[in-house]
Amino acid sequence: MGRARSIVDERTLAGWFSSPTESRAVRLAAEGKKPVFFYADVEEHVQDPQTGVTKRCDVTLRSRTRPIATVEMKRPEVAAADSPALQNDSWSKAVGRGLPYFLTANFREILVWETSKGPDQRTPLIQFTLAPGLTHSSIAPKRRIEMSENWVKFLDEFSELLLEKERREKGPRKLPPQVLELKEVIHEAAEEAAERIQAAVENEGFRQKALDAFRLQFGVETSLNPHGPKGRLLAESLQVATIATFVVATRLMLYQALANSTRPDGSSFGLDLLDITRTTGDPRRVFSDLAGLYEHAQRKTGDFETQFSPGELDDIVFVDASTTRRDVGSLWGKIIDVVQGADWQAPVTYVPGLYESLLDDEHRHVMGVHYTPDPVVELITAYAIQDPADVVLDPASGAGTFVTMCYERKKALGSTHEQALAEVYAVELAQFAASLTGFNLTLADTSASSAYPRVFRTDFFQTYPGEHSGLELPDAGPVLYPQQVNAVVGNPPYIRFENRLPEEREEVFRFLQKHFAKTQTAYPNFTGKADIWAFFVAGAHMYLRPGGRLGFVVSWNLLASEYGDAVITFLARYFKIHALIDSRVERWFAAKQNTVIILAEKVADPAAKLSHQTNPSVPNDHQVRFVRLKRPVDELVSSELPRGKRAEDLVDEILSTEQDAGGDLRWDIRIFEQKALLETESSRDGFGE
Repeated sequence: MGRARSIVDERTLAGWFSSPTESRAVRLAAEGKKPVFFYADVEEHVQDPQTGVTKRCDVTLRSRTRPIATVEMKRPEVAAADSPALQNDSWSKAVGRGLPYFLTANFREILVWETSKGPDQRTPLIQFTLAPGLTHSSIAPKRRIEMSENWVKFLDEFSELLLEKERREKGPRKLPPQVLELKEVIHEAAEEAAERIQAAVENEGFRQKALDAFRLQFGVETSLNPHGPKGRLLAESLQVATIATFVVATRLMLYQALANSTRPDGSSFGLDLLDITRTTGDPRRVFSDLAGLYEHAQRKTGDFETQFSPGELDDIVFVDASTTRRDVGSLWGKIIDVVQGADWQAPVTYVPGLYESLLDDEHRHVMGVHYTPDPVVELITAYAIQDPADVVLDPASGAGTFVTMCYERKKALGSTHEQALAEVYAVELAQFAASLTGFNLTLADTSASSAYPRVFRTDFFQTYPGEHSGLELPDAGPVLYPQQVNAVVGNPPYIRFENRLPEEREEVFRFLQKHFAKTQTAYPNFTGKADIWAFFVAGAHMYLRPGGRLGFVVSWNLLASEYGDAVITFLARYFKIHALIDSRVERWFAAKQNTVIILAEKVADPAAKLSHQTNPSVPNDHQVRFVRLKRPVDELVSSELPRGKRAEDLVDEILSTEQDAGGDLRWDIRIFEQKALLETESSRDGFGE
């Protein structure tokens, strides 16, 4: 009788691939390349979403920060690599972890499958041979070096597939031809302005003015040090000049759009031709010409003071210096020619992309210039806005991504251009961002008769529902801050509250105290480590009517901090929380931390004002859906529907889910009764108490 052949178990074989994976990543990083795979972790555990049983994954392929694919392995004498049972086992584990790929292997070969296509596939994305002709695991130790080398080659091929997919999906934002032309002439004018800025920063007064302007407008700390490295000064001067030139160019686009449009009664604004003295080499002459046009536009329209008010950025880009070239007027004339020769309809679809493309990588990261993805905004506005007559507020509008989508959502539901603009309100402190918000709203529909956006340039914590705002519009007169709105949406700042100036912190407390004095709303006792977004949640409650909806993107600290617990408690008392949504496959807003979407509906305040008992206005059995997306949002919304309606089905399906869902390729959903989230301990004191 022959001696039994010894076997090598799957865990041992899988372990052979761990070290080559890490060595490959180190080598690629040393060569200045970006590794996709950093680790091949052996024998992890995951819960099968269909059975609830905890299973073992033989290998998990990981990037530096997250899992990418699960690998299920069998010995070659046990199963073929494309075995249906092996496929189903690996697929169910990938679904349980929300991974886009699953792999099957028998050490002779390894196959790559796409999770979204299900467990019963015939043709893999990749079929790669690790050990040709290997029929039994007992032979594997003799071929270990060969198998390890081929494993590295397999990782090369798999990496290229993933990188190519990333290039297709996350390639540069496509800009219309006229925008690309505008980008080119902005660069030309900025290069000339950068020469003057480099010379002007020798004057410490000008230098400090430039530093302060960028700190206040963009939160950017730059040096512009004339005595530092010349290369750094050149790069910073060019970036400062580019941003300032872009700001002025958006004003020219607005001016031209108004010149081509009409008043609500159909009459022309009668604006003068957009032009400057093109033969001048004096930047201050160009500044003066443009300032005259801005004043003329304000006088003729009776509006747009925020958009047409020159500021520090104008002084920077038009600074006079000894290096002034003779072609300053000519360069700005080129910008005007491009602006006059194009249709600038719906700028929100391209202005953020233009701005982002004008920044170098360092400044784009420092300034956080990664605009809110449209699908995320679609999801929130589809939830928050249910009727064409809904009144909406964004308390920290930035460049206007949310409010412009609100406008489009209302139009898609049947609102008119004029009605939509009159019922969408934005608050923004930074002049530059407030100008972009007004710009994007004003030009949302250039074919319609003109109407005036409700953009308040102020700190949200200096507002109060129903009070005078200081804004006056030709078609409405003095504009009050809205009250009893149907929706509050946005992405409030993640700045730490304790980092605000003492007078700014006191301003926030006065804001809350004023409302407490009227309503006795039991505001949470936030810790000093709370981000400022937590106070925006409290402020949103002030502005919403019962039945009004809140749609915010906030820091993941909502679910992982003491002050987050306080916010959850507040929401559970004054709102029906419909869903809390995060993602395991993408980050929104390029934040350093993960983020969470809040979808909640305000209810009537409880009669027992200062109690933390359950609010009877919240049904006792109301369910909260904790949703973790397994697919990017842009894959979950409908690209076939018009903007403003693409996320309706997605929202409806999530909110109609009434039981836990773990086997869905798109998301995991866990259901909890809201009453379990409400703190009842007396230690959770209200702000007013």
